Amino acid sequence: MITEPITDGSPKLEIRREFPFPRNLVFETWINVEHLRRWMGPTESITMAVVEIDARVGGTYRFGFQESGEPLEFVHGVYQTILRPEKLVFTWIWEPPMPDAGIETLVTVEFLEIAGGTEILLKHERFASREVCELHSQGWSGTFDKLDKRLLQIAKQGKIK
Repeated sequence: MITEPITDGSPKLEIRREFPFPRNLVFETWINVEHLRRWMGPTESITMAVVEIDARVGGTYRFGFQESGEPLEFVHGVYQTILRPEKLVFTWIWEPPMPDAGIETLVTVEFLEIAGGTEILLKHERFASREVCELHSQGWSGTFDKLDKRLLQIAKQGKIK
């Protein structure tokens, strides 16, 4: 993971992670409600109680994260770019009562074909502070761990395309 300021001075993060699965499948897990429900979230104890997706340019999404009995925490945004199976760009806006609620950040996810699988390059930028950037860095790292487990489940079910 690399965290560095961008030209406007706001922090951003970049994470690269390799997955030994076909690019089409890895891409699909990002825009399919049933897949997202099973992996999106920073820890195993946090589940997706709400997953709403309109996966098209200009379409919206809304996720509701919940940790064992705690109130839901919502994030929403708009898909800016959808290039199957290469790239997703979407806004990321936390809703109240989150501390950085209402601040629009931008997520870019590139799906790169590599020998033996797919490399994801995730860029998340426009954070209000380094502290918030670091929290998201930890969150995305945990989320990628859960994505890897989900992809393994799909492989064991023999549903790889």
